[in-house]
Amino acid sequence: MKKILFGFGVAALTLQAVYAGSGRYGDFQQASLSDLRPFARDLGGLLGSGTNQTARVLGFGGFDVSGRTVVQFEPESGDGILAKNKPFGLGWVQAEIGMPFRIDGFIRAGSFANLALSGGGLKYGLTQPQKKIQAMVVGVGNMAAHKFFYATHFAASLVFSVNTPVIAPYFGAGMDNTTLTVLNNLNDPSLVGKRLSVFEPRYMAGFRATFMSYGFISGGYTYTHGRSLVNAGLGLRI
Repeated sequence: MKKILFGFGVAALTLQAVYAGSGRYGDFQQASLSDLRPFARDLGGLLGSGTNQTARVLGFGGFDVSGRTVVQFEPESGDGILAKNKPFGLGWVQAEIGMPFRIDGFIRAGSFANLALSGGGLKYGLTQPQKKIQAMVVGVGNMAAHKFFYATHFAASLVFSVNTPVIAPYFGAGMDNTTLTVLNNLNDPSLVGKRLSVFEPRYMAGFRATFMSYGFISGGYTYTHGRSLVNAGLGLRI
């Protein structure tokens, strides 16, 4: 129990360290029709990044809890909602549990810049945990809710990692499907109720480094819809 409480503590500290000025999602109420698809791609990239930092399953009874953040360096050029040439991002806590048959389940939740995030998914290990090269498939569903919009996000990814001590690299690719719904718009009231979906491939690479037996830090890079994102995590894995 002490280990679990410690994990939640470091997760909370990570979220507090997120770049506080990123993300002006409140400007969504001034959006025009042409802004919606680029904004949906930007949001979907954030939701799909940082879900995984290893392809090794926890194993039955294993537990992982961490604070995670993801930042995109600048919005897509057609996105007139988010500030130009400025980073924006999300932060959340993610908890995972190992189940039989090389399956891990996870949930995630956070609230950032007046945007509430919740979601979860499953991971399936394609290889035995003792193998040098690990492979995993990941499925995740998320909801991001704001007073002016909400979005649902579904993603599938294939991730590989190298089973090495201390620092373990990973890489992979996935597909994001994001559906955006307009709830409120002052610029064009006819957009209220408008719903659209976007699909984008996502490519990722990074590392996870362990310390003090159970602690870990992670860092990663994602490329999607022509934009670069970085993610970081701090947590406990037992």
